[in-house]
Amino acid sequence: MKTVLITIATLLCAQAFAQDASTSTTKISNPASNSSAPAAESSITATAPKIETPWHLTLGSETFTYEGDHRNSDSGAIISNNFAGVRYAPSKTWELELRQHVQIASSRVNLGARDAKLHQDSLTAMGETVLRAALRPAKWMGSSFGLIDLRYYAPTDAVAQENHELGRLRLDNYFEWVANPKFTFAALVSPRVQFNSSKNPNTAVGADAEYYQVKAAPYFIYTMNDHIQPYYAYTVSEKASQAQRGNWEPDMGNVGSHEVGLNLYYGAFYINPALMSDTNLENGGGSLLSADSRAFSYENLSYNLNVYAVF
Repeated sequence: MKTVLITIATLLCAQAFAQDASTSTTKISNPASNSSAPAAESSITATAPKIETPWHLTLGSETFTYEGDHRNSDSGAIISNNFAGVRYAPSKTWELELRQHVQIASSRVNLGARDAKLHQDSLTAMGETVLRAALRPAKWMGSSFGLIDLRYYAPTDAVAQENHELGRLRLDNYFEWVANPKFTFAALVSPRVQFNSSKNPNTAVGADAEYYQVKAAPYFIYTMNDHIQPYYAYTVSEKASQAQRGNWEPDMGNVGSHEVGLNLYYGAFYINPALMSDTNLENGGGSLLSADSRAFSYENLSYNLNVYAVF
């Protein structure tokens, strides 16, 4: 049972800045938004020492930087997205949580468009306020559904307020199949949408949703012991700006990401170092299957360190 709880803890990224502004066709504003880290922060409570109260303090930090930025310029920005929250978990079946995010950048060099705007006055900026609800259904057809995680990102950061955004919705659905005590196969399907108001300055979009997005990923997890799990994942991220008008063709920053990393568990802490390599889904650039594969080359490689804790 503990192995199942740990493998559930491998997905659903704890925070995701879905506004994927960038300075290149494949660079996304926060690689951690594709990371397999997520359900970790949702299931640590189950693996941590028992606490009588259903109330918990949650903390998280996601730090990333791009290898190409450091090689191609004098400095590459290191960005750290952090949050503190309060979680109400009366049982292992469901929980509610309120979080406040703060983003810190080491410099303004090579920041994506949205991040550059957020940090134009200070390297430390208030992020979004997030309300999340998580449910762990019973087993279905002999396999574990894993986790259903619904989040609303309130438009409390400076860029969202300037753009008159109405926030974002995200629904993570995680499934897993434990083949044996060592190998687990899992999948994530995550639809997302960002809303605008009638005061949105982007007149080409108006009051329509800024975008609709679907992320999907298969995961291959090897459990060495209760504390260490190496894994590989490939996340496909497809965006459509005209979905509400019946056009579901992806047309915005469509990215695939190879990821290799470790899930490390120690009491109330979950630590996730990972390497991620972006693939341009429009032309196959960076794909492991392309004739000119540059997967995990410095041009599209990011270093990621995610740390979460529940007390």
